[in-house]
Amino acid sequence: MYTSVLFDLDGTLTDSKEGIIKSVEYALIQMGETTEGRLDQHIIVGPPLVTTFRDTFGFSEEKARETYAHFQQRYSTIGKFENRAFDGVVPMLHHLQERGVRSFVATSKPEVHAKAICEKFGIAPYVERIAGPAVGGTDTKADIIRRILQYIGPDEAKRAVMVGDRQYDVCGARETGLPVIVVGYGYGNEEERRKFPPDFFVSSVAELETLILQ
Repeated sequence: MYTSVLFDLDGTLTDSKEGIIKSVEYALIQMGETTEGRLDQHIIVGPPLVTTFRDTFGFSEEKARETYAHFQQRYSTIGKFENRAFDGVVPMLHHLQERGVRSFVATSKPEVHAKAICEKFGIAPYVERIAGPAVGGTDTKADIIRRILQYIGPDEAKRAVMVGDRQYDVCGARETGLPVIVVGYGYGNEEERRKFPPDFFVSSVAELETLILQ
């Protein structure tokens, strides 16, 4: 049984795509940019958005950060709450806590928003620490994972696992030496999972709970 579990947030604990997509749409419109082909959840939900705006949309660093500022205008007030915990997530976290498993959130979403979301949707009482970048920060998923591993210490890290839905979670886990579980109900797809294979794959929250506790 794993004794510490690091959960990604978007696509793993919460279904956040509505707020993110609408806020990216708003930002692109404010910038006078087309939204055509740019609002696919597989493109914009998961990685840091400044990176997406720069590397995927081809914006300059300055333009990417200006677009991100427009995104934050909507997301920080409305978009972050266009969200919900996936069915079964809160009961699962409760069950893990009852079994003595420590739960953490390791997300590329700004930490201030992640904390507000976890409070709003009943996740916060069951997670010991929530780690993410500052607004507009450039921390990678590996950087964020390392912060939690430093907090729990090397002995506990030997019994820890990362849980996520995208390649960024797999790469972050690999870089920090953690095993990784990928969930199939999130925002990844089969092609991505073939390119970035996890140690374990589950298709539901119930399967995830069973795997963690077995």
